[in-house]
Amino acid sequence: MEKILNNFYLPKELREKRLSKIVELNSNYSKEESIEIVYYLKSEGDIVEVAKKLAIDETTGKWIGKGKPTKLFKKCVADVDKIYIFDKGEGIVFIRTPIINLSEEKDFLYQILMLACGGPVLEFVYYSKVSLIDINLPEKILKKFRGPRFGIEGIRKLTETPFPYPIVGTIIKPCAGLTEKQVAEKCYLSAKGGVKFIKDDEKMLGPSYCQPKKKIKLVSEALKKAYEETGNKCIYAPHLVERADKIKDTAKRYIEYGATGLMVNAVIGHNFEVLKILREDPDINVPLYAHSGGRSALSTGERRIEDGVIVKLIRLCGGDFFQHGVFGVKDTHIASLDENLLNHLIYVMRKKLNGIKDTIPVAAGGLRIENVKLNIEKHFDKKLGYHVALLAGSYLLGHKKGPYQGAKIFIETLKDIINSNEEK
Repeated sequence: MEKILNNFYLPKELREKRLSKIVELNSNYSKEESIEIVYYLKSEGDIVEVAKKLAIDETTGKWIGKGKPTKLFKKCVADVDKIYIFDKGEGIVFIRTPIINLSEEKDFLYQILMLACGGPVLEFVYYSKVSLIDINLPEKILKKFRGPRFGIEGIRKLTETPFPYPIVGTIIKPCAGLTEKQVAEKCYLSAKGGVKFIKDDEKMLGPSYCQPKKKIKLVSEALKKAYEETGNKCIYAPHLVERADKIKDTAKRYIEYGATGLMVNAVIGHNFEVLKILREDPDINVPLYAHSGGRSALSTGERRIEDGVIVKLIRLCGGDFFQHGVFGVKDTHIASLDENLLNHLIYVMRKKLNGIKDTIPVAAGGLRIENVKLNIEKHFDKKLGYHVALLAGSYLLGHKKGPYQGAKIFIETLKDIINSNEEK
């Protein structure tokens, strides 16, 4: 089968189905003067005609002025480049929408989302199923995005992690019910045991018994103590809980308190735009952990946004970390059930893009000593090494010998696996 998304990935709707034919309609727009938006469609009607209608509805809608359509109108209408047809009325549709419809003075992310899924594209009734599968940007628009500030190479440098080692970390547990001192103690023991990255759980929201300012300052002191005792450098990313219009100011205060990273929900709590705003501020120069909460609410169902689109936007907007799932875990998160999807998301996070650094895939949600070998091997890349952040939350912090021993045992196991692989 020909490539669909550049790495032989098929959306779940088309797996185990045979490609019937490829219809080449040849767009009137070159790749450099258009955005290519890829959809999966299922309809009772002729998929070619349905795709053509969708292209029109995705941009201008039908002409309702007096007389014939103007030349300008015709230049603004999206069209269909090609269609991969599977079963009758079902296939992958490649639409090109001209960039002359976009404002050079306004934010491109917002406009792209309006074109791809912010209008009624996922809501029309003349097809029964629809998925936004991919968005491909021309170079002139891609340059408008900063991408991650650090990438795996930068994070290794910050934490003094040698190539090709992964970034080993943990997530503060329990999710709620800890005082500031208890959080700091867990961070101290974990860092003393060797972890390089610690983040808040997303349900740590800054209640009265665990206020952000005091917590961050105590954690900062704890990590400095661990560094003085062991020489181990560890990043701490507290959960950035704030209104969108105040988030930059709060982020800067957190950094002043001692935060060396920041975590923000970039899918539901806020969105890609807030991540982009944080990334573009030169004073917010710490790694950004883009939390994935709510992602499956968007990416599952019969009218959905493919996970790969979410991850691509996270990367373009500046996410240094993004949790995609865990290989070999079938009892925790729905995304971890689909290894094809996990492989695809790794590809999206590290695919070469001019001027855009990689986003580090985060294996979390059921990660434990029994599946860590599988997960580091699945993430290995000759150039990037073990391109993954391994965040063992409950397993590491809940170890029967405590967080310090839990971290040491986890890291020693990793080293043994990596050394064994290097010897082969």
